[in-house]
Amino acid sequence: MISLTILHGTLFTVDEYLFHKKRGLSKNEIYNSLIDGALFLIPLVICIFFSFKPLMKNIFLGCAFLSCISIAKNELFYKDICVRERLIHSLLYVLHPAILYSFYISWAGNYFDAYPNFWMLQLIYIFFGLKTLAYRIIYWNYIHE
Repeated sequence: MISLTILHGTLFTVDEYLFHKKRGLSKNEIYNSLIDGALFLIPLVICIFFSFKPLMKNIFLGCAFLSCISIAKNELFYKDICVRERLIHSLLYVLHPAILYSFYISWAGNYFDAYPNFWMLQLIYIFFGLKTLAYRIIYWNYIHE
């Protein structure tokens, strides 16, 4: 899980700073990225802060499914991007459900309770996710223009 989250953060950073800043983002891309980010963080937060119970499991699975559908819809908006950026996006699309699944397996196996340091690392991942959402709101809506 740690390797997946580090790879995800690295690819996301490359996508943002190498491609997005170079070509700019449309308002639809900005809004969709905020929705995607929120929908991605919700199931992760469920894993970290709630006990594994049937109701929470079903809520997690529903949120994870919506999150995966949400990122798939983005291809409708990316019409004129270069091959390298498409490659980064495809890798991010593959990592997305893999990270959700790894959080789920850790949650179902009570891994977070058994290893509190690991839980702290996941809190840091959530923090970076929230930081990224805040950055997207501030930079792309106020600073970039």
